[in-house]
Amino acid sequence: MGSDQSNRDNAWTMRQVIEGLPLFFIFFMWSFGSGAIQLARPLYAFEITDSIFLVAVMVSITGAARIVAGPITGWLTDRFGRKPLMLLGAGLRGAGSLGQYFTDSYVVFIALEFIAQGGVAIFITSASVMVSDITTRENRGRFLAVRTLSGRFGAVAGPATGGLIATLFELRHIFLFDSITKFTIVLVVLLLIRESRPAAVRVARQVNDASDVPRISLRTFANRTFLALGAATVAGTVLQQGVTFSVLPVHALDNVGISAGALGGLVSVAALLGMLVAYPNGVVSDRYGRKWSLAPGLLLLAFGTVLLAVSPTYAALVLAMAAFGMGEGMTVGTTQAFVMDLAPEQGRGTFLGLWSLVRSIASVAVPLVIGGLYEAAGPPAAFLAAGTWLALSATLVIGIARETAGRRR
Repeated sequence: MGSDQSNRDNAWTMRQVIEGLPLFFIFFMWSFGSGAIQLARPLYAFEITDSIFLVAVMVSITGAARIVAGPITGWLTDRFGRKPLMLLGAGLRGAGSLGQYFTDSYVVFIALEFIAQGGVAIFITSASVMVSDITTRENRGRFLAVRTLSGRFGAVAGPATGGLIATLFELRHIFLFDSITKFTIVLVVLLLIRESRPAAVRVARQVNDASDVPRISLRTFANRTFLALGAATVAGTVLQQGVTFSVLPVHALDNVGISAGALGGLVSVAALLGMLVAYPNGVVSDRYGRKWSLAPGLLLLAFGTVLLAVSPTYAALVLAMAAFGMGEGMTVGTTQAFVMDLAPEQGRGTFLGLWSLVRSIASVAVPLVIGGLYEAAGPPAAFLAAGTWLALSATLVIGIARETAGRRR
């Protein structure tokens, strides 16, 4: 039995990675473009409004699109398949970025970002469902680690490329670059990605359309493990939407005093560190369990945000970005694997769509809270609040989550 399991894991190393190459490429391209515009969006909004709170408002309003798009996408993937929704999501993000390249109106920019963020939710949810389809508990941590690694390659190149574009051209040219990457994804998905919806779900729909409507009991979500994962999911949003994509760029330029190009370089270094820890973390996650790789990563993220709260210096910023890079390399893939472990085969898309609702609600509320604290009480209060939630989430994962993988399952 143990030999059969070992052979199954070893087979994944070659066969499934090769089959996943088109998927890994599109995750790279997604992060390549998104990594570039993660600096352009807040800086452009701040350039127009001169208000950090309005930057947070922009992030929050556009996050509202995910509240609607994510759960609906999950249900639609169960009914119509994963691939059509991936095409739609990448196309909407690409079209939104292309429109942002041509506009100099803040209102139009926000409207386009709202549409584009709907596309982000559609693509991420449908792609996550596809990954859940083609992986198992025994190899999911490593597969998602390679997915994270692919994204990190893009995240290393993206911010640096965005900073270079901003230096050589105008800031808005970064949106044109992102549009090109997203339309490239559309072509790859169209030509190279196969549908992954389980055959049992497709057969059920052919026999009886009513059975195609997933029914998931609320008891699936009313348990301590999902509570801990919900807290960890919100924690990831606190770091990304509340700090990295919202107040950190302005804090770095205004309070630390570095240039956009230098900040892009730091973000790329952080992504490089994430790349270095992603696959070893995936091995730990599969072999020893999800919670023992997720909780240390959350604590690293907490350390980085608290460091920004106590020291507005370049050295503190460098250390914080290093902690963010390693922490995200440990938490992003593990959180996804943890949630996918809980998803049932029948209605998997609906389950993951509802999980995306947690992220989406957080993406609306968190930037407002962190941005409001930043403007009303100052950077230390905002960063300290973020660090507190991250540390609390780590405590919940260690204390109440039930292990779903590895030897401790």
